[in-house]
Amino acid sequence: MTESLDRQVVAALFRDGRADVPSVAEDTDAVATTVQKRLRALEDDGVIAGYTARIDYDRIGYRTAIVRLAVDLDAIDDVTTRLRERPEFVTVYQMSGPFTVFAVGKFEDDAALAAQLHELHDDPDVRIVDTSAVRSVVREGDPPALEE
Repeated sequence: MTESLDRQVVAALFRDGRADVPSVAEDTDAVATTVQKRLRALEDDGVIAGYTARIDYDRIGYRTAIVRLAVDLDAIDDVTTRLRERPEFVTVYQMSGPFTVFAVGKFEDDAALAAQLHELHDDPDVRIVDTSAVRSVVREGDPPALEE
């Protein structure tokens, strides 16, 4: 029951991250006090790491770029940590295969993208940088379909 309710609570927050406890309780057919307890538990367990706005970067003129990096496995943690610390990179993954790091970046303009790429090319831990500029974002930031 708790796992199912937790998934329902998370799904409700995906739909509306600003929903209050009574709204989530209504969406999940649960009692508000139970939802509040589950929310606190999910936050304490790190399942819910925070609440944030979903931004449509295209509408404010940002460019999206996909960056794939070939990084030796002994340096992958260092490289991904450095990328996560750069606000331009909104998503960073460690991967298997020839490109061991995959990142999605949002850049104010071409000069900002070029500056980041220059730094990546100069990084001694990065062997290959492969970049693709996104022409248009078809779908972004939508939550996965969670079982309810």
